[in-house]
Amino acid sequence: MKKQLITLSLAVFTLAGQAFAQQPNTQISGKLDGLPKDEWIYLSGLTNRQKDSVQQTDKGFKFELNIPEGEGDFYILQVGKRDASGQMNGAFLYLEKGKLTINSKTAQIKEAKFAGGKLADYYNQFQNRPKATGLDALYKQYEEAQASKKTDKLTELRTAIDAKNAEQKELDRVFVLKHKKSPGIAYPMFFSLRDRNNLASVDELLQQVSPQAKNNIPVKNIEHSIKTEKLTGIGRTALPFAQADTSGKLISLSDFKGKYVLIDFWASWCVPCRVENPHVVTAYQQFKNKNFTVLGISFDNPGQHSRWMEAIHADNLQWTQVSDLKGWKNEVGVLYDIKSIPSNLLLDPNGTIIAKNLRGDKLQEKLEELLGTPQLDKNTFVLTGKVANTGQARAFHIQYEGADGKTVKDSVRIFNGVFSYIGKIASPVEVRAYYTKDKEGAPQSFDSYLSFYVEPGIISLTGDTGQPKAFNITGSKVQDENVLFNSLTAEELNLLKPISEEYNKKSMAYGKLKKEGADEAVLNAKLEECEQLRADMAPYYKAMQEKNLAYMRKHPNSIITANRLRGYFSSLSLEELQGFYGKMNDEIRNSAAGQELKNEIKNLQGGSPGGIAADFSGPDINGKLLKLSDYRGQYVLIDFWASWCVPCRKGNPHLLQLYSKYKKKGFEIIGVSDDDSNHAAWHKAVEQDKIGVWKHVLRGLKKMENGRYDKSEDKSEAYGIHTLPSKILVGPDGVIIGRYASGAGTDADLDAKLKEVFKF
Repeated sequence: MKKQLITLSLAVFTLAGQAFAQQPNTQISGKLDGLPKDEWIYLSGLTNRQKDSVQQTDKGFKFELNIPEGEGDFYILQVGKRDASGQMNGAFLYLEKGKLTINSKTAQIKEAKFAGGKLADYYNQFQNRPKATGLDALYKQYEEAQASKKTDKLTELRTAIDAKNAEQKELDRVFVLKHKKSPGIAYPMFFSLRDRNNLASVDELLQQVSPQAKNNIPVKNIEHSIKTEKLTGIGRTALPFAQADTSGKLISLSDFKGKYVLIDFWASWCVPCRVENPHVVTAYQQFKNKNFTVLGISFDNPGQHSRWMEAIHADNLQWTQVSDLKGWKNEVGVLYDIKSIPSNLLLDPNGTIIAKNLRGDKLQEKLEELLGTPQLDKNTFVLTGKVANTGQARAFHIQYEGADGKTVKDSVRIFNGVFSYIGKIASPVEVRAYYTKDKEGAPQSFDSYLSFYVEPGIISLTGDTGQPKAFNITGSKVQDENVLFNSLTAEELNLLKPISEEYNKKSMAYGKLKKEGADEAVLNAKLEECEQLRADMAPYYKAMQEKNLAYMRKHPNSIITANRLRGYFSSLSLEELQGFYGKMNDEIRNSAAGQELKNEIKNLQGGSPGGIAADFSGPDINGKLLKLSDYRGQYVLIDFWASWCVPCRKGNPHLLQLYSKYKKKGFEIIGVSDDDSNHAAWHKAVEQDKIGVWKHVLRGLKKMENGRYDKSEDKSEAYGIHTLPSKILVGPDGVIIGRYASGAGTDADLDAKLKEVFKF
């Protein structure tokens, strides 16, 4: 027989008690017909690290070990490795001093006969005990309902299974009383009756059992849990302890006296703990201002300080964390007999344990019962995500305007389909979010993004990462309104989609041809195709605008209205925008969108008839300094355009006619081009359109390294220019006498105005 003694790290070690080294007093032998000769059979301790392995010979197999009196325990006998589904060809055996033979006409242990004495009697009696009928069938139905996602059926089956399990527990209780002098009661006590939520009834049962039957490890462990429960049960004063926090500072439980404290046992490697963490985060954020806190106790292993810290950061665990990094041997865990995690205890301000294992919504409900209405920090929102992860996402990314007015770009890790994010905002804001698998950048497809509104409070996000646009967001009234607003134009958007997709294809084709240096005629033809598609889309955009504006006029005191007005700055007159602003309440006016509208009105006032034209300067197309104020005494038409703007280019011949007609009468044109990123295209367009006869400068918009724009020299901003082409006519005294753009005058109006001022 080949013997191997290994730790989890596969290093050789000496067993506690030197069980194998001492004279064997326990033997497991037998033969499994049909077992391949190269197949290994394993014997391992269930609650200790004892392991052994053999290969069956022609005579069969045999294991020998020494089990001291009172240390009978469960072992796993397993043939080969577990299969892909986790199933094993094996059995759980209670072993103490004695012999056990296992023989099967097949290679399957479940088909074997167990004989040889008391060890076989223990096993056979448990396997043949009375059983609740129909339980296996219910479990099979439950698996089928899970696969087909029949929620109602799952609830029904869960109730039926619970009832059957309760019936089985009663049968097993009778079994224990029938065999109360036999160590074989370890089987039902370990696999069926050990109920940590009802240890009082387990204690009552064990009081009726003989000392001989209880003299083994499984029952002793249950008795230890009962003893600890009597010291740490509900109504008891929590046992004192102290442990080091993440920085090494010693933290004592007594430091938290006077507060409601949730002692939360968890670990970075524990998947159920990480899934539970968003619930604890949500509860903490809502009640930390109402005399509640959390004390985390980690069961992380030696050498895993960095993993512990990473998990704290990734899961937004903003409360005190302590650990001795001893894994399951964490001294506080041993003190409180914590056998599984996540696990928790809720203490009142006097240090009395008032609840245990509050999971999911149960924690929220208990804290509301004790502390009343939740109270988040001012301007705080908590986003909790629970996602089906067909997109295999590992991170959730979010971007929004923070409470300080600066853009926030952040991300959190998705753990087993759940995550939580905490942010600060001054008022309800629209966020942009997306998912990534690993370290790839932001997605290029619009369909991969989520756009929704958040406001202070708890907001839930559910859906499938493979279908971001279909996500459901609850907890924000502003988002509810946003969904309603978007539904107004759903029909037009659906009709627009194929035309928009075709436009995008044509536009990309144009960009490719331009990059390849295609002939100007070819490029112009492609632009014409794009312009035709834009014309085809125009009626739908007009219909959408009418619906949206009708809603906004009806709901001026809405953050949705304030935000969506941004898209109509260029198509609404100054008077209309002033009308919107005048009907908004202070809360909406003070929001980021309200302030933007206020600034837009100010800029439009500066760029509308009656306002003083904002002076600007900069190098012209020939590198010479140009200042608007140098042209006082003349009528100046400021033409906002760009080389890539087709309507601008189409309008240049008409401007040439006007310039030729009025130049000698004191008329000048200054072209302000939105070509800061492509000077060559600017020069080429001026030359091709033969418009170098008048003055030209660039807009002055500079893109910074962080992706934002420096508008300190932006000539368009001061005039409220958002679409091209746009034109501002300035009189000799520097006062604006005409505005010709979307939402204002037309080219015909410009012609009439020039004819009026020049009498020609």
